[in-house]
Amino acid sequence: MKIGFLGCGAIGSIYAGYLTKAHEVCVVDTFAPVIEAVKKDGILIDECVPGSGSGETVSFRPAMASTDPKEIGVVDILIVFVRYMFLEAACRNALPMIGPDTVVVTLQNGIGNYDEIAKVVPEDQIVIGNTAFGSTGLAPGHVKHTGTGTTFMGTLAAPIEKAEKAAAALREAGFEVVVKENVMEVIWHKAFANVAINAITALMDQTNIFINDNQYAREAARLLVEEALDVAIASGCRFDREAELAHAYEIAVATGTNRSSTLQDVTHQKETEIRIINGAVSRIGRQYGIPTPYNDMICQLMLAKQSIYLGR
Repeated sequence: MKIGFLGCGAIGSIYAGYLTKAHEVCVVDTFAPVIEAVKKDGILIDECVPGSGSGETVSFRPAMASTDPKEIGVVDILIVFVRYMFLEAACRNALPMIGPDTVVVTLQNGIGNYDEIAKVVPEDQIVIGNTAFGSTGLAPGHVKHTGTGTTFMGTLAAPIEKAEKAAAALREAGFEVVVKENVMEVIWHKAFANVAINAITALMDQTNIFINDNQYAREAARLLVEEALDVAIASGCRFDREAELAHAYEIAVATGTNRSSTLQDVTHQKETEIRIINGAVSRIGRQYGIPTPYNDMICQLMLAKQSIYLGR
């Protein structure tokens, strides 16, 4: 099967690399050094997953790597790993890879990526989901694989068979994939941890364990997650509130030494994805008439913080 990748960053490299074991993988990235590195050395993955990684650096060679989607042509499945603020433009640029039967898959964190893709791609071709994989970028085309787990997929408007097709392709390469009927429950489940951790750690310049160990941060996280639960339940999802809150704290502990992606963005003076984390709680809350004052406030504080270095 011909599988295209839009974006070959930390997580995209893991999926693209491993899928070369079973498929014709074609990678597109607008950052030329990534494509140059992949053409020269392949996708380099340091196998460092605790308990299973060998510590070795392994090279996986895609069939094609290019900055120009026209060179790739139409693919059977297009897996998108582009930050949400660039998604619409990236998908428009990638239209030469998207035919009427192409399944477009997004596995990114946050709530709102689907909407950006749907501005370009018919909704009956879009599969949405998330991943438990962890990875850290070391250099263009070179990543460190730090965590593994299940990939979840489902659809919002497309036939569920589209998700099954994508899942089957990943399973052929050794991925563990579960197709969910109500995929938004999976999306929200992961989002609750991001809601609890990302903005607070970024504002306070602390690693994830701060959320569990500091009494004030722990209470702030509770308030944020409680609002997110109100919104998710109003949207039609079903959750055990206490279990979801406990899970958010568990993630903070399990990833205790990590610097959240939002904190990393602030450190590198990049635009954060706060709008699809706490900002998504606020946006969807307004749709259902659910007040979200804590998420509203922390989103504004994050936007204020990034405006200092972005100048806007």
